[in-house]
Amino acid sequence: MSAFEIDVQPFPKAAVPVLPSAFVSLRLVQRVQETEDTVSFFFDVLSQPIRHYPGQALALNLPMASGVATRTFTICSNGLDGRQVVFTVKAGPTAYATRWMHDHLNVGDELDARGPFGQFSLVTHPGTPLLLIGGGSGFTPMMSMLRWLYERRETSDVVVVQSARRVCDLLFRSELATISAEMPSLQLYEVVSDPQAGEAWAGYRGFVDRAMIRAMVPDVRHRSVFCCGPGGFMEHVSRVLRAEGMDPARFYTESFGTAPVVTEAEGESVKAEGDRIAVSFRGRTVDVDPNQRLNVSLAGQGLRVPTGCGAGQCGTCRLKLTVGRVEMAHNGGLSAFEEAQGYILACCSTPKGAIALEDPA
Repeated sequence: MSAFEIDVQPFPKAAVPVLPSAFVSLRLVQRVQETEDTVSFFFDVLSQPIRHYPGQALALNLPMASGVATRTFTICSNGLDGRQVVFTVKAGPTAYATRWMHDHLNVGDELDARGPFGQFSLVTHPGTPLLLIGGGSGFTPMMSMLRWLYERRETSDVVVVQSARRVCDLLFRSELATISAEMPSLQLYEVVSDPQAGEAWAGYRGFVDRAMIRAMVPDVRHRSVFCCGPGGFMEHVSRVLRAEGMDPARFYTESFGTAPVVTEAEGESVKAEGDRIAVSFRGRTVDVDPNQRLNVSLAGQGLRVPTGCGAGQCGTCRLKLTVGRVEMAHNGGLSAFEEAQGYILACCSTPKGAIALEDPA
């Protein structure tokens, strides 16, 4: 991985450099209760300022009583000030790590983190009108992108749609009203699927449908669309927008994948048997499916590898490859130094022949 010097050309521009992933230390300086189950956490960056594009994410190491849990969250801040990052986190009553954050993370607490990750950002798709549509906590990357546009005084033609179940679940309403009043190029819409008794609501009701899209975004076929939310929400929105003429190639959802690369270790590989591949790990040699990611195939043999994000971002499932080759598609979960030392991530690697692995030192 190469470090890139970030230029200062105005948006839009033809090419956007990759921001290298790094370890950072954070200190919580403020908590804001956005809704009854959603909190915004404001962190100062204690280490070197971190650069991120709007829509990208960080992996946080949460020091829970049961052990450190690594979770990846979209950064909700605008990315223009590398000295602070904000995460807006929803936690239901039976949630695990996010519930811990709500109940135990207090001002003054410090966390380790890693990132940024992801290519879900409007800066990589310049030059077209935009539709930013988010459902529930999936609205947080949309807010990051909108804050970026607003703070930079961009004049991009942008439509923003926030969908929530209840009126009281809508996020950032006061801030959105301010941005909308001061940003002539913005059209802002809110959709509530199930307003509760006693909630005053004169806006759009129900699930986003074709009639709503025709009213809100009649020119959707000419826009680049960024969508985030629960899987069912994104699938539904995609179907609706395609029916209204949207080009599927211009529909972007939150995804952290990258092109695969092949990593090879020094030494001789053991011959694979049939359709299975031999993996030596923790004093055992087991046969695994070469088409399964290593964390999955090893778990099937009773060899569990701690895994955090599951998307090659956080580095929790790091192992050392001592013999053989793997195909790996990580997204910043390893530094260039770690790759040079032979480390791989089990959640995004498949063996290309028999291999030997070790737990990290």
